[in-house]
Amino acid sequence: MGLGKMADQLAARFTQNPRKSFISWDSVELLLHDQFMRLKVPAEKLSELHPADIAEIISDMNHSESGKLLDKLDIEHLADALEEVEPDFQATLVQGMSDEKVADVLEEMSPDEAADLLAELPEERSKDLLELMEGDEAEDVRLLLSYPEDSAGGMMTTDIATIRPGLTAEKAIDVLRNSADEAESMFYVYVTDDENHLMGVFSLSDLILSKPKTPVNEFMHKKVVSANVLEKQDTLAQLVAKYNLLTLPVVDDSNHLLGMVTADDALDKIIPTAWKKRLPRFFYYDRS
Repeated sequence: MGLGKMADQLAARFTQNPRKSFISWDSVELLLHDQFMRLKVPAEKLSELHPADIAEIISDMNHSESGKLLDKLDIEHLADALEEVEPDFQATLVQGMSDEKVADVLEEMSPDEAADLLAELPEERSKDLLELMEGDEAEDVRLLLSYPEDSAGGMMTTDIATIRPGLTAEKAIDVLRNSADEAESMFYVYVTDDENHLMGVFSLSDLILSKPKTPVNEFMHKKVVSANVLEKQDTLAQLVAKYNLLTLPVVDDSNHLLGMVTADDALDKIIPTAWKKRLPRFFYYDRS
């Protein structure tokens, strides 16, 4: 401010070394308000980060900066990052995006995550986004939205791995390899008949350890723990905890397989969100 010398003279009368108590304006650099946070990671490297790390970065940013970061992600990585945050925060993040872009993101998300996000958006925009989504993806999401939010139907995903009982182990591996992209979590493979009735379940370890020519119905577990589509979340959590499940199949009154609920979703009310996100994505499961 041009008063440095005068300040030094006045301060010298009261302190022995004024330089220890005062800083000259010449040494001060003002911080710009719009420079809230700078990433040490170049924009082109963002896609190499784990989605959970991207989500953590976003949560530490203001709305403007988080929007700029999300704009640098492609649709697939954007969908993965959004799935790592809660639906109400998702709705805030996509608020300024075009409907076309949000619809593309919703198609990349798992059906249950997409349904949760749409439920947080204004009803009119939610309807518009469903109209923009591709037919199969939109149909799955509409099905989930038709059930109560805290029911198995409202929490399940329809991206599941199924197989027919007459296949051999080696044929089952070929089928699962070709359909791997369609299944959200292939911890267990569910066995269904031609009318989609749930008949059994087996883990990937069951499949790999079986001899190639062994029929699926010889190593599958026929006593399957399942939940009705209208079952409440408290019951789902009890089943997951009691039987040490990673996913829980969801059926209707006629035992038709409709989807599955993952353990983290079933335990949402019991385990805080911060810990729920830390649950392992996979571990060994065996039920004799």
